[in-house]
Amino acid sequence: MPGKSLTRWLFRIGDLFAFAAGLAVVILVLMTVVAVVGRYVFGQPIFGIEDVSRVLLAFVVAGSIAYGAKRGAHVHVDVISMQAGHKVLRVTDIIARLIGIAVVSFTAYSLFTKGLCGKACGYFTPNLSIPYMPFYFALALSMALFGLILLVDLISGKPVEEHTPDEEGELF
Repeated sequence: MPGKSLTRWLFRIGDLFAFAAGLAVVILVLMTVVAVVGRYVFGQPIFGIEDVSRVLLAFVVAGSIAYGAKRGAHVHVDVISMQAGHKVLRVTDIIARLIGIAVVSFTAYSLFTKGLCGKACGYFTPNLSIPYMPFYFALALSMALFGLILLVDLISGKPVEEHTPDEEGELF
């Protein structure tokens, strides 16, 4: 059974992803205000603002995936638990987690390999030529973290439910 230190470590990483996502949202809001005022004052858009917004949104998504995994906040349907007993629920939890681990692992691998190609494959923003590589890696790490949290929950036998704040070690 995985130790509490591994779980806390994974949750700390989830907190860092959430912090980065929150910071990206604040920057997006400030950029939007500047862009609107700039368009009104100067009569034209700020060059490259769409590129910066696009890459910041990747951080928002990465942070949301990691934080949602940490909190157990991703969508799950309780129909089975209402209709079947705990034994059936336990089996379906195992199956769902195994499928989830496979899907997020494949997604993390795909994002990582796509990010490795970088500028050679034309993976950069159109106006400012910001490479997508670090953002692919952030998304890949976020998905890998999701898979690790699913694996730890599977090994520990934790039922599908929201994690408690005591075991998370909240940073903020």
